[in-house]
Amino acid sequence: MDQKFIYTNFIMKLNLFRSLHEWQLISSFFVINKFKILKSAGLIILLTFVIHVGVSPLHKINEFKRLVRADSLFVEQYDSVYNHPDLESLVKESSYKQALLKLSEQDSIQLIINLHDSIVCLSIKGVIIHETHINNFKDDKVLKKLPNMEYVKLFSQALKIQSQWATIVKEPIVVRNAPKDTAEAALNAYQPDTLIQKPAFMKLELDHGIHIIFEQDLNPTFKHKFVRFIFKAKINVKNIYKEIFHFIRFQKSEYNPTIVIKMPADDLRAIYRAFPTNAYVVLNINT
Repeated sequence: MDQKFIYTNFIMKLNLFRSLHEWQLISSFFVINKFKILKSAGLIILLTFVIHVGVSPLHKINEFKRLVRADSLFVEQYDSVYNHPDLESLVKESSYKQALLKLSEQDSIQLIINLHDSIVCLSIKGVIIHETHINNFKDDKVLKKLPNMEYVKLFSQALKIQSQWATIVKEPIVVRNAPKDTAEAALNAYQPDTLIQKPAFMKLELDHGIHIIFEQDLNPTFKHKFVRFIFKAKINVKNIYKEIFHFIRFQKSEYNPTIVIKMPADDLRAIYRAFPTNAYVVLNINT
């Protein structure tokens, strides 16, 4: 009995020793390879995040398709002949004209962006009150490759500005002393407004997640380059934060079709200060 007890106790201790030894080996393995494991895990997470962001344009394309299918009346009235490749330019031009016609019903100042003719206009009741030339622009790959049916659905009407942000003072206030005589008054009339000399950059967020970024065409000084850097950095940080938020919550990545437009700074300031907060935009991206 004593020998059996001693033997059993020996076996238990031996098993315990083996378990402790195995655990020590496992612990040593993880300690030695801790950096490699963390590095591999980090690379896997990073690769997954890149894929998550990379497929976001596909999500936007599918979103536009669902938008069309959800409007049964539009689908019923749409003529399939318009899908012919040779009619693409005419269909887009027709959509632009329809949007302008609907925009003319608005009482306040509205914005027209015509990439085909490289112009940006302000209009009220269908009358152009200001027009400026676009020096350069970068269109969006998703919007550029939209099928005719989806293009008509999106751009045959004006898009509402959901939010706007700019480095420009919306309503500048200039404080001046009253002139003592007519000579001083004449001098004050030609005194420049220092507020409007600030670098001009603007971002508009429209319906369907479409973004328009306006930049002044020239950045001659360090101040202008620095303001542009900060402006772009804020946009990029916001986009990265949004993507990370969607990633950790296992949500679809959100792609925002973005058009970048470069134009004279003075015209950009005038346009930003002219249109109201809840303005509408007509887009012609028939490039």
